[in-house]
Amino acid sequence: MFTFRTSITLAVMAFIVALAGLLIAIQVQALRRATQEAASAYMDATSTKAFGRLQAEITAIASLVNVLATSSSVADSNERTETGRAIPLFKAVLQELPQMDGIYAGFENGAWLQVRRIGELNDEQRGRLRATPGATIAINLVRPGPSGELPMRRIFEDQQGNEVGQLDLWKYGYDARKRGWYRETMKADRPLVSSPYLAFSIGAPVITVSAPLRGKVPGVIAADLKLDTFSDFVQAQRPGEHGIVLIFDSTGSLIAHPDFAQFVVDAMTHPSQPQLPNIREINSGVVAAVLRRSNGRDHYDGNIRDDHGRDYLFRVAKFTLGEQYNANILLLAAQQDFAQDVRRLQFSGLILAIIAGAAFIPVIWIFGSGMSQSLKRITAQAVKLQKLAAPDLLPVTSRIKEIHELGSAMELAQRAIWSFAHFVPKEIVQRIIDNSISTELGGVREEITVVFTDVRDFTTIAEAAEPDILMHQTSRYFSVLTEAFLAEGGTVDKFIGDAVMVFWNAPNPQPDHVERACRAALAGRLASEKLNSQFEAEGLKPFFTRFGIHVGEAVIGNLGSTERMNYTALGNTVNLAARLEGLNKQFGTAILVSEGVYLRVQHHFQFKAFESVIAKGMTKETRIFELVGALT
Repeated sequence: MFTFRTSITLAVMAFIVALAGLLIAIQVQALRRATQEAASAYMDATSTKAFGRLQAEITAIASLVNVLATSSSVADSNERTETGRAIPLFKAVLQELPQMDGIYAGFENGAWLQVRRIGELNDEQRGRLRATPGATIAINLVRPGPSGELPMRRIFEDQQGNEVGQLDLWKYGYDARKRGWYRETMKADRPLVSSPYLAFSIGAPVITVSAPLRGKVPGVIAADLKLDTFSDFVQAQRPGEHGIVLIFDSTGSLIAHPDFAQFVVDAMTHPSQPQLPNIREINSGVVAAVLRRSNGRDHYDGNIRDDHGRDYLFRVAKFTLGEQYNANILLLAAQQDFAQDVRRLQFSGLILAIIAGAAFIPVIWIFGSGMSQSLKRITAQAVKLQKLAAPDLLPVTSRIKEIHELGSAMELAQRAIWSFAHFVPKEIVQRIIDNSISTELGGVREEITVVFTDVRDFTTIAEAAEPDILMHQTSRYFSVLTEAFLAEGGTVDKFIGDAVMVFWNAPNPQPDHVERACRAALAGRLASEKLNSQFEAEGLKPFFTRFGIHVGEAVIGNLGSTERMNYTALGNTVNLAARLEGLNKQFGTAILVSEGVYLRVQHHFQFKAFESVIAKGMTKETRIFELVGALT
């Protein structure tokens, strides 16, 4: 008998040539898969960073807007003055959130107050506002006149809060009530996030977050988030040196693009009115080709080649910015950016495999076949063990010592697990094998449906029966009940004398667990009645079965000690199911269920209602129902 080390060394020699040939065949596929995974991971990271930053900024502004909507300084009066409490409050908010461009409130009487930062504006943007040199804050105040006119006063302050200039625009005519942010928010009567749009006064894209005032006067408070630097941030996260990232909303308006700044400059000269560039204006190149292929899907991945022969992986995905507003991200990753290192490793490995294969060709035919067959049989046994299938009659044998011992050990393990599965539910054994159930003490809270059964007058029957006959009769009875429960996917927890405890929805989730439990109880009752006919024909006492069913939360897990534990369920749900089973004696019924079970499956089964009772050991009344049968 050879040692395993000697045999496996020779076997590896035989497989190297085949491995070398396979490496040649799969080289391209392996390279493509590796580059796709690397590019996909990078695109995932880019999406997460881009969405995360935008969502975080919107969420922060939305939270603050919602708080300010209830502030008495804003929401309790529509009389706005230069000395009002709202202006210091708005200035403090701008100081805390540097990503916010401005915050403002409009009222039903036409009054409007805005505080915005202007220190970062360029000369052209400051010129549109007629800003005083040194001003970092602009306060716009509209107070309706007696004849309905809406003059505006614009106050400029420096960084220390000192007034450095003032403009009175008597015919400015800004009516917040006619603006989309005001009308849509008042109509919806809830916070809103707008689509991005181009703010003409500063020549920059913004998103408006608004909320209705929740005070003494009707109105809307809103804040603007500037997006002029967001595109630069997104492009810095692009996947690879030649990668491209575009973000656009459901209307096609661009939020991020490699040439976003130039697009905005061009948009400011639009012949009708300034507006954000639209994705539909890109009608050529690889971006346009990707958009045509995605065809509006929420998520689409693929690969494409541009006009220069460069291969790209692409992804188009949708995400949500607000309750009513969706946007999309388009990512392009050039495969060459991720393939260079992988390609070098592939080539080096291929050369080494070819050299090794050529060196060991003469020994291919000597050792391969016998060991391969033995290993395949052991592998097949391992698969059977995992599936809890019946073990083979004979273990795998081999002239190689280690394989022979491995075959014997596998056969012993199969028989041990096969026997173990007769004492523990197979679902639990399988999940212990694949590590989806912990073998540590403890549990988790889950909703389950519990069924308790017992045999009417079993004590009297047991006292009058021979022990061996009673044991055989009880085993036959448990077999037919267990078969009915397992057919509906139940987990048989334990046998307690003549009683059985079964539950559903653990360890495997079962969305229809209540319906399954009811079907199982009806099937168990029918199976028990058929078995009783056999018992009576054999001169044995019949076993009349009573069932109790309840659904609710229980603690599911391992109970016991470190030396011996049991996968079971604990809690009031289990106790009430047991009490319902006991109430069958009082009401002369066979299957009693709780109100929770009835409400879940009343359209699938026929029930008979009883009055509410306080079950033994319980403190609250429980409505009970008899499960009569299934609705046809």
